[in-house]
Amino acid sequence: MSPKIQIKRQTDRVLERIIHGSLFVFAAAMPFSIALTQIAIGCAIICWFGRLFYTRSQKFRPIGMEIPFLLFIAAALLSLPFSSNIAQSAIFFKRHLLVLVFYVVAQQTGSDRLAKKLVWIFIAALALYSLLGILSFLQNPELRVRHIQNSMTAGGLTMIGSLTALALLITASDRKSRFFFALAFALNAICLILTSTRGSWLGFIVGAVVVIYSTNRKLLLVLPVLAALLILLQPESLAHRTRHMFDPTWRTNAKRISWWKTGWEIYKDHPIVGIGDVSTQRMYEYYTGPDIQESVGHFHNNYVHIAVTLGTVGLVAFLNLIGFLYYRLLGAYRRLATKTGILSGWPLAGMAVCFAFAVNGLFEWNFGDQEIVTALYFVCALALALSTIAYETDADHGTLEHHYPASRS
Repeated sequence: MSPKIQIKRQTDRVLERIIHGSLFVFAAAMPFSIALTQIAIGCAIICWFGRLFYTRSQKFRPIGMEIPFLLFIAAALLSLPFSSNIAQSAIFFKRHLLVLVFYVVAQQTGSDRLAKKLVWIFIAALALYSLLGILSFLQNPELRVRHIQNSMTAGGLTMIGSLTALALLITASDRKSRFFFALAFALNAICLILTSTRGSWLGFIVGAVVVIYSTNRKLLLVLPVLAALLILLQPESLAHRTRHMFDPTWRTNAKRISWWKTGWEIYKDHPIVGIGDVSTQRMYEYYTGPDIQESVGHFHNNYVHIAVTLGTVGLVAFLNLIGFLYYRLLGAYRRLATKTGILSGWPLAGMAVCFAFAVNGLFEWNFGDQEIVTALYFVCALALALSTIAYETDADHGTLEHHYPASRS
């Protein structure tokens, strides 16, 4: 073996260890520090590129999401020349780099052992995040939980934490795991309640329906109990938000309706490629006139905001992205449904989180929230990675008659 090949092999082993360590830090830091999360995933991406282009120990493996991602990125590029602020659109374009999070997690999680470690770290991190949120509320019970980020981001993260823990709890095969996931679910669910983020509540309920319907439909009877607990366990200091949840005249509800109406007017004038991926404050002020009382940089709704900024082209591409992602996760779950524990529970968690994200996005611009999108991509990419691992394991054992590779479903 030549010295050059030896060096490359040694380098590749080092790069692999760095990637794994970076992914561990990434999974642990996700709810707490966007800076540390970015550093960790950035390190993993650089090392992944090193394995692709320097040591050449790996090849890029399609995972079946390439066309939906590329179509959405193409929609953003198409809107760029027509943007109301081309410089800002060019800066905002960097948000699409988060796609690399999806791919580095999906392609560098090469064993179910590594995947399980990432799952346990992620669940533990969100449980700790929720515990800190509960403690912060006890110190100041007049405020919604906003201990690290704002209440809406906290609501989105605890929604994801609750659903992943619930899916793993229902599919867990041993007592120790069930206890851990039950504790994680309880902490996340309590903190979710204390964020008083109603859109995240609805997202959780829909995601819980996906989990329970897919595993034990008799447990659907528990859902009204969970919904009642969301209301009954709401502290009195925050209960006014629940009482007005469906009141269109209540202040925050009325604001959203007003924002969406203005968004519709902007969309009608820019229906094809929108006004560009920009902060909507200036355009909102232009359409509402000089008597405006409050300006908005986004429309608190994924679909309205993307329709305004990227037009019909962008909205169709976004809906295709979310729909196809769910389709891929459904295929992963069906492939692993006969497994036990994390192998079947995590793809189910991915399905639930994807659905919950879509519902939560009716009331919040969560696709523009980096913490939420990073967590979404992590959960979904890890589910697809587990599906690929299962396929390759079955191929090694010659049991592929009921299985198909991840990139072909």
